[in-house]
Amino acid sequence: MIRYTVIIFFTLLFMLQSALCANYRVKDIVIDSSDRIILIRGLGDFRLNSSPVYAPVPSSPGSVNILNDISSFTVSSPRRYVVDIPNASLTGGSRTYQYKNSVITNVQIAQFSANPDIVRVVVTLGEKADFSKFKTYTNGSDIVIKYSSSVIDNSIQYKFYTPSGDMDKSAAIQNTYAVLSYNNIDDTKEIIPKLRTKYYLSKISQNSDGILLRGLGSISMQKVLFNSDNTTAEIILDNASTASKFENKTYKVPSSQKDISAQLTVNKLNDKKVKLTLNGEGLRDYRFVVATDGQSLYISHRGYLINTIFSSTPAKVNSYKITSAQNGYKTIDFNFDKSITYDVFELNNSFYLDINNLGDYNALLLEQTLKNSDMKVEALKISSDKTRFIIPMDELNFSYANAESNLKSIKLCFKEKPQVSNKDLIKVSSNPQDVNKDVKQEAVKKSENIVVNYVPKEEIKEDKPKKKKEIPTISSMKKVVIDPGHGGSDCGAIGGGYYEKNLNLTVAKMVEERLSKKNIYVYMTRKKDDTLTLEDRVNYSNEINPDIYVSIHTNSTVQEDSYGLETHYYKDDSLELAKAVHKNFASSKNLKKWDTKDRGVIKSRFYVINHTEAPSILIEMGFISNLQERSKLLQKERQEEIADSIVKGILEYLKVK
Repeated sequence: MIRYTVIIFFTLLFMLQSALCANYRVKDIVIDSSDRIILIRGLGDFRLNSSPVYAPVPSSPGSVNILNDISSFTVSSPRRYVVDIPNASLTGGSRTYQYKNSVITNVQIAQFSANPDIVRVVVTLGEKADFSKFKTYTNGSDIVIKYSSSVIDNSIQYKFYTPSGDMDKSAAIQNTYAVLSYNNIDDTKEIIPKLRTKYYLSKISQNSDGILLRGLGSISMQKVLFNSDNTTAEIILDNASTASKFENKTYKVPSSQKDISAQLTVNKLNDKKVKLTLNGEGLRDYRFVVATDGQSLYISHRGYLINTIFSSTPAKVNSYKITSAQNGYKTIDFNFDKSITYDVFELNNSFYLDINNLGDYNALLLEQTLKNSDMKVEALKISSDKTRFIIPMDELNFSYANAESNLKSIKLCFKEKPQVSNKDLIKVSSNPQDVNKDVKQEAVKKSENIVVNYVPKEEIKEDKPKKKKEIPTISSMKKVVIDPGHGGSDCGAIGGGYYEKNLNLTVAKMVEERLSKKNIYVYMTRKKDDTLTLEDRVNYSNEINPDIYVSIHTNSTVQEDSYGLETHYYKDDSLELAKAVHKNFASSKNLKKWDTKDRGVIKSRFYVINHTEAPSILIEMGFISNLQERSKLLQKERQEEIADSIVKGILEYLKVK
């Protein structure tokens, strides 16, 4: 009896010593309901032990050294992914987690050896699981096994951008769970996933021109909401959680340009929503780019992104597909040959999808696809490796955008706006001819389920509606970039204490106003006294991809008697634009009225008209250095006449009445 007691004592002592020697205690695992990751929960740090630890590998001639680091390997039959944790002990007995609704069959945890201390985690995989997608990450205390799940079928895709955050079946988080059983014990229990979100924000980092949010899972976000003056932007991440260290923290969004700055604040709204608040000036110029892994969100100014090369070998379009359903929904699918990085936004009653690593958008294939559909899609190359797709929303409401888990496919979904007929606008009243205005307003707001009381059409005398002037949609409207020269710290020429930059901006705004009334969409490089480099102006125009670019300046020279009007061009495709504008600007009528002279259309290598991709001209309105011409240029009547003549020339070139 004493002998058995001694044996038991020393056995327990040996086990206690083994437990005490281990620096890391494995407790259990956390099941992720999105079927993306396995979190191994433990206490301590397995990297504190400096002694070498060796673990045998099946079907291998030797062993592997797992000194102070985890080791992982695969077994083909049965299909298994194995992780060995050194300097670790298992709390409780060996156990099995039987997975449900997952690419994983089960996860087994056991104390592989007690001397050295190794805990082995064995993940048994189903036939659909891809070994290459499994990776293990650790910092010594936190261990994450990450994998891409094929249970979230690519044909279903996951929702990454919505107007309201409403989730449908295709976007619901994966309902993965597990049943736990301890080896040699009959009792089992169901493990409810503790990580119920699709995305976990785990790291925030800054570089010279933006801020990068990294995490695990799949990013889904709502439509970005801006305040009236575009100084605040709110981004809601759906089905997302965040590390507590980021909550209520504010980070600067760096920029290499001194006049561009913004700050990002992270807040946890609830267990399934994270709010990102961006504060600064001109926030509509910021982009929210999803990286090719679908797990990183990069926030930066568009001026930086347009000059950033995201891939040395850009993706190509494999196919387009447009589908119309009876319920009024229309979808367009984009399929690529490799994973893409993208951002989406809504502006000017249009939906924009920018693919930042797409060189060839296959224009012929897109044209063929659009021939068999009434959906309008415009594709623009905004740089050599970037393509923008624009879908006008005059007749459509944006519904949601989906992405494949491997980011080789994007699906955009829209719903047709309701068409309201005269019959739908009639409501019974004491006067059958009276059409209730409230009903009309309500009918326009609602897309379906409009309930009204009708009277027979023959009992109502209807006036024939007047034919309304047809207003072009955004897709058919011409686009013009107007560039008021100089600005901010760059005053331009100075004459009699007056700055060229102010005169340029005043006339440019008049041109903008007049063009807008002609259903021309006008982009201004600056609308106030901002400092812009020549590169800023060129990049802005090239991103917009307008029909024309017009830079407005005031001339100056040391010879104070110089005066007159000039129009400059450089590229051959800009000559006709220069002639059309100059013919109206420097007309004989204007020359006589303004008491000035025509200095001609001049080919000049100014930076902005040389580097902009659209047909481009630079107008010199007169000489601020000439006392007589300056005094006339400062008069509002002269400024309005200059604007009128420039607009007339632009409309003539664009063939717009």
